[in-house]
Formats: sequence, structure tokens, C-alpha cells
Amino acid sequence: MLETFSQRLEWICRKIWILLQAFLLLLLELIPTFILQKSTSSVAQWTAGLFSIAIMVFMCWLAERKGLAIWDRKFLNWKGLGLVALTLLFTSLSTALGHTIMDLQGIEDTGNQIGIEKLLQTIPFWLAFVRIACQAAITEEIIVRGYLFKKLFEKHKMLGIVVSGLIFAFLHGPTDLGSWIIYASPGFLMAYLYYKTDYLIYPIAVHFINNAWSVVAFYYF
Repeated sequence: MLETFSQRLEWICRKIWILLQAFLLLLLELIPTFILQKSTSSVAQWTAGLFSIAIMVFMCWLAERKGLAIWDRKFLNWKGLGLVALTLLFTSLSTALGHTIMDLQGIEDTGNQIGIEKLLQTIPFWLAFVRIACQAAITEEIIVRGYLFKKLFEKHKMLGIVVSGLIFAFLHGPTDLGSWIIYASPGFLMAYLYYKTDYLIYPIAVHFINNAWSVVAFYYF
């Protein structure tokens, strides 16, 4: 009886520690944004860019140390690239559905996208690419898919896909049904992709391509 209670208490403490680590990493991930909210001077931009690079390197190192494998040597074969392409296709379809629902509601865009575009208007392309395309893709996948899916739901993967997908959506500030679909659906899809491959490079690639396209489209189209 005492042994069972002790095991349960240890399990609860371990899960709380995972949540605490994820929360601290989320705060770390936001440092470049906090810097740019205070100032968009060239010094602030270079500082934010260097912080973004340092955060990416640190989180990749930490992920590998925590047993969250990132790179798969099979990633660049037809099967690996096909999985990424298929996930991107379904992500695009879910995004189109979400925007259709928002249009019917008379909503122009998500609050998160509006905030990103305001930031993009004040920073150069190189910094947007580093912060939004690269850093967000790497750090958010390590935190949400690595910690809040794999580590938090070790034995309940299907539940983990749902919960981590909803958390991913929540972190992007949805305010209506359409925006929930836009952010939750990719969350579910990328969690499932990670579940099937067990390598973070797959959801990172999907996330990166999606964000990179948004950045390039804003500046050049």
C-alpha cells in the first residue's frame, strides 16, 4: 500500500516537473519577442537574432540530452519527405477550412496572425526568418511535441495527441471556431507525425515550411 502510494506520488511529481520544464522553456522561447516589443532598433534586432540562435542551439542540445531524438537519417528519402508533404497537405486543407469558417463569421484573420504581421512590419526579413521560420519551428516542436506529448503522455499516446494539439492551439491565442481549427488541426497532425516517426525533425520540417512560406509571402508577395 505504502509502495503504491509512493509510486503514485513519484509519478505525479515527475509529471509536474515535466510541465514546469515546458513552462520555463516557453518563457525562454519568448525572449527575442520580448526584446523586440521593447525596441526595434538595430541593436535590439541583432540581440534578438543572436538570442534566437542561442535558444535553438540550447534546446536542440537539451532535447537530445533528454532522449528526444531530432534527426533521422531516413528523413531525406522518399518516405520521409512524403510524410512531410502529406502532413503539409492536410495542414493546408485544415487551414483553408478554418479561414472559410472565419469568412462566414466575418472575421478577417486570427489574432495571432495579426500580431505576427505587426511585428514583421518592424523587423527585417533575415530576423523574421530566424525568429519565426526557424526558431519557432524548432523550439515549439521540442516543447509541445517533445515535452507536452512524448514525455507527459508516455503511455497514453492518443490522449497525448489530442491534449498536446489543443495546447498548441491555445498557445496561438484562438478566439473563435475557425482559429481553433487553424491551430488545433496542425497540432494534432504534427503530434501524430511525431508519434509515427519518433523523430522531431518531421514535425519541425512541417512547421518550418509553413512558417517560412508565411514570412516569404509577407515580404515578397
